[in-house]
Amino acid sequence: MALNLKQTFQQKQLLKLSPRQVQLMKLMQVPTLDLERRIKDELQENPALEEGEGGIYADEVPLSRLKEDTEEPHANDDDSASDARTDEDAGKEQEFDINDYIDPERNDYAYKRKSDNYRSPDDEYRAPVRFRQGFREQLNDELGMLALSEHQRRIGEVIIGNLDEDGYLKRSVPAMVNDMAFSLNITATEEEVEEVLRQIQSLEPAGIGAADLRECLLLQVRRKLGGAGREETHVWKTAERLLEKCFDEFVARQYNRLIEKLKVSEQEVKEAVDAIRTLNPKPGQSGFDTAAQEEVPTLIPDFYLTNDDGVLSLRLHGKNDPNLRVSPAYEAMLQDYDTQTEKKRQTQEAALFVKQKIDSARWFMDMVRQRQSTMLRVMQAVVDFQHDFFLEGDVQYLRPMRLKDIAEKVGLDLSTISRVLNNKYIQTHFGTFPVKKLFSQSLENEEGEEISTAQIKAALSELIENEDKTNPLSDETLVAALKEKGFSVARRTVAKYREQLGYAVARLRKRI
Repeated sequence: MALNLKQTFQQKQLLKLSPRQVQLMKLMQVPTLDLERRIKDELQENPALEEGEGGIYADEVPLSRLKEDTEEPHANDDDSASDARTDEDAGKEQEFDINDYIDPERNDYAYKRKSDNYRSPDDEYRAPVRFRQGFREQLNDELGMLALSEHQRRIGEVIIGNLDEDGYLKRSVPAMVNDMAFSLNITATEEEVEEVLRQIQSLEPAGIGAADLRECLLLQVRRKLGGAGREETHVWKTAERLLEKCFDEFVARQYNRLIEKLKVSEQEVKEAVDAIRTLNPKPGQSGFDTAAQEEVPTLIPDFYLTNDDGVLSLRLHGKNDPNLRVSPAYEAMLQDYDTQTEKKRQTQEAALFVKQKIDSARWFMDMVRQRQSTMLRVMQAVVDFQHDFFLEGDVQYLRPMRLKDIAEKVGLDLSTISRVLNNKYIQTHFGTFPVKKLFSQSLENEEGEEISTAQIKAALSELIENEDKTNPLSDETLVAALKEKGFSVARRTVAKYREQLGYAVARLRKRI
């Protein structure tokens, strides 16, 4: 069978981003805290980039300080083509104007530039390394304090090694006996393993080594009984009976069944349930500096908005305005090269290397400044759009707003708006919250007016928070209550919004 092969010419128009555009887009979407790390990495990688006097950052960046004519980069920009050159291409250049790099009047790339402002090489900061001990290591330390034989200690180490990150022992005793026999050459009976397991369950925190939630809570209740006073003993005794006999009813919050099966009063069940709620369902994640536990990141607002007698002022966090400059030492190297009468090949290669580093430093500072300008332009458009909301701080003034609305207002691409506002926070006189929270779809009320879905969620949250916990509102009741407030919403929409707000169904919100 003959193949019909043909050769044809075809022209296609492709849009390719230069390295500068790719880096700028990545820089746009990082929050302030990540930008700080990115700048420090750049300072370490590029010796031609330095920090100026007074530290790296300014206090705040007002909108008036930045140029209004900064536009979004396009794929056909003239400078984009030059930015796309590789280091190899740059190394092939033989001639360049030294004055472009050593002109003392050229200060548009230096932020707060001052002469004789060199950073001492001895002034390097090293962050202290924090010692982190996992909860298994701490349990092994506690295990060493128990009066155990060497054989029992080895069994205990195996048990601790099988605990999951919440402190539960999901492996069965027979399975661990087999593992120890075949993998570690440890011969142990199930009774020996269970005895060591009981010893481990006596360690801190209470509840460690349990097979499931019920056993975890029971271990903690029995620990409480051991140190409880006369008045508390009755409450913990009831809690123990509740977990032993009525755990399924407790999980399903069938309080009437609890009262019936335990043959106690409603008040006694309430006290027992409240006591159980004070226990820790994940003992492995408390009381230890576990490697699995991530440190809670510090929330740094990207924007500050102040209200001065009805006048709204928007500013960037100072960490978005790094005090950077091109190294005077590197500029001096190029000046020395320019004064040489005989330019050797090695000297020329060194000068080209210095030029590349200075170009990279200016390029990075340009990107940071363009990031500042774009962020402020976009956020100022958001503030103008939601002016009444930012003025009053009341969610009822929040207008329906889409990313497309802001993109049309500032004349930037929709993807750029998304990158700029993603993972960004704004601090106002009425609180700090993510900028994306301001965006919402619109629905019509009974009068035909457009309202924000955020207003409906706020009204729904208020209804649930203020409901009678002994008789929580069902979704059908919430629909009727919202309609009385002027919000005509379907039941499935209410259920969706309730789940988004983190509220359970009425049955699981019930208290006694």
